Amino acid sequence: MIKVSTPLMILIGTMLLSASASAQKSTPSPQKRYCNPLVMGQSPTKRLSVIYEYQGGFHVPGQYTNTLLPSPTTHINAGHNLRIQYGKNLIMKPKFYMTFNAGYWFTGYNVDFQLGVPTPNTFAKLLDQRYFHGFSASTNMFKPLNSKNFLLVNLTVEAAGNGLALREFSGDNLLAGGAVIYGWKKGMQRMWGLGVFRGYRLGRVIHVPALLYNESFNKKWGVDALLPARAQVRYNRSAKQIWTAGYDLDGTQYALRTNGGAFDGQFFQRGEIRPRIGFERQLGKYGAFTMNGGVRFNGRFDISSDYAGKQTVLENNPKAGLFVNAGFHVTNFPKKKKK
Repeated sequence: MIKVSTPLMILIGTMLLSASASAQKSTPSPQKRYCNPLVMGQSPTKRLSVIYEYQGGFHVPGQYTNTLLPSPTTHINAGHNLRIQYGKNLIMKPKFYMTFNAGYWFTGYNVDFQLGVPTPNTFAKLLDQRYFHGFSASTNMFKPLNSKNFLLVNLTVEAAGNGLALREFSGDNLLAGGAVIYGWKKGMQRMWGLGVFRGYRLGRVIHVPALLYNESFNKKWGVDALLPARAQVRYNRSAKQIWTAGYDLDGTQYALRTNGGAFDGQFFQRGEIRPRIGFERQLGKYGAFTMNGGVRFNGRFDISSDYAGKQTVLENNPKAGLFVNAGFHVTNFPKKKKK
């Protein structure tokens, strides 16, 4: 048997304790985990979009509110929309996500003046002779608080009016909106939240509670919704094709300038509820094609003399109409090869 001296045992014990303490110090502490804004199965983000929409004809009976003028009747043969949208990721970090979006929105109407009306009404002339434009910029900020909770903030500003109103730009053209939502995230399958929403989706500013609900039930079926603004059910038929069914609230408020003519200095308020069905098809690695069709139920199609819309000059009751749109999208720009 080998005998070990007491001093040697003390030295060995000290070395073992020191090594154990050093090992404990070098063990990294677990990092705090954060949730992200992604839900599997959703449509890929669009970097650049060009969308054309055709609206079928609809009848527009109206009533002036403060004059003895006869009630105008307008028939619109067709409406045309063109939208161009651009999106960019500004910050994509585990503790903060931020995106920027900009857009242009053109709207024009073809009016039927062959209705047997002796004198075309001034509202019909306005729609037929003026084009309406909207320029928008917005940002979405997603702030994870931990692995299950987040704060989502959207800020939007829009400049809208007919051509002359935009050339004589003033505060009447500007509209501001957005949403603030506190939410909960469960893995990559579900996120939902509650907050408040401000917008001009029905042609006049509204402040309402907001519900965010995005969920993928399995590899095929899911729901994407920001109530009351929009909601849809999606069916992923394949990795490259998605079918959807849902609705959108659509609309805005346009400032009007007509060189001293009818409705000069007033506001055209347009808002719609649009149930629709559609599909999206991926085109190669960088593109996508979308098509949607449905019904436009007009919630507002009025002229107001004030920005807030409390003094309506002309109240219209437009009938429902059909619409169809198609768009080409860039989902990602090709990366330049490093030399």
